[in-house]
Amino acid sequence: MPPAVRVVHPTPDVARGVEYWEGVPATVDGVLGGYGNGTLPRIDALGSRAFLLRVLPSLSSTPPVAYNGSPDEWRSERIKERGGKGMCVIRALDCGAGVGRVTEHSLLPLVDEVHLVEPVAKFLDEAKRCSPAWAPLKSSVADSPFYARKGVHFHVSTLQDFDLTRPVDTLPPTWMADETPEPTSELPLVYDVVWCQWCLQHLSEADLKKFLRGAQAALRPAGPNYEGGVIVVKENICREQVDGSESSWYDDEDHSVTRSQRAFERIFAESGVSIVRSEVQNGFPDELFPVMMWALR
Repeated sequence: MPPAVRVVHPTPDVARGVEYWEGVPATVDGVLGGYGNGTLPRIDALGSRAFLLRVLPSLSSTPPVAYNGSPDEWRSERIKERGGKGMCVIRALDCGAGVGRVTEHSLLPLVDEVHLVEPVAKFLDEAKRCSPAWAPLKSSVADSPFYARKGVHFHVSTLQDFDLTRPVDTLPPTWMADETPEPTSELPLVYDVVWCQWCLQHLSEADLKKFLRGAQAALRPAGPNYEGGVIVVKENICREQVDGSESSWYDDEDHSVTRSQRAFERIFAESGVSIVRSEVQNGFPDELFPVMMWALR
């Protein structure tokens, strides 16, 4: 039997991709290619939160059905595990964060602190400008299910150049108005969620593997009553080849590469990360590429 022939995929052009996005309006509709004013953002956020809660049920403020105590008792136990009231414990990284849509609607409702990394500075400027009005940041500690302090940090960088463990803020952080943040720890950062949505098509295979290995190393380890951090990849996928082998599609407009499911999953395997769960995002317009969600560790 002849050896399998590896498909040679095109490589994204990062510099031209960033140049393209710098010409796009810094709005939700702009970053979503004209789909920001319909139901897509709401469907996307609902699908993302549901997927994340299935992977990390400890993020839920509702006790599991097997718990024998009251909801208040369960919540008190969780607050104690987190170190008490007013703490900022659960951290996420929003990769290719754009104007902050995913942070606002998918991540901050479930986690305490989000680091947004985005190569287009004007997108992050807009996220910074709008962030004081984001509902999770407007809420007080007393309104949070776990009495958590919420915060966001902004980083202008490509994923290729981003240091996951020791990021440097290029825009000031935003915290809730009634809270004073604690001093930043000198220890390397760890993440409960590394969220990658509609951005990995701008990474070459080599850069994507390097990023996944770094993200895996930066995940918070599992512990009592905690499943361990996850990398979530939520990306468009194209069809496989007619013979079922992997494929890819180069976008001449933003100079990115859309990969097939087989191509992504080969890259995951070669990066040393394991698939914990995978689902298709339902409810998107038929004319768009399908969107796949993977949780990786």
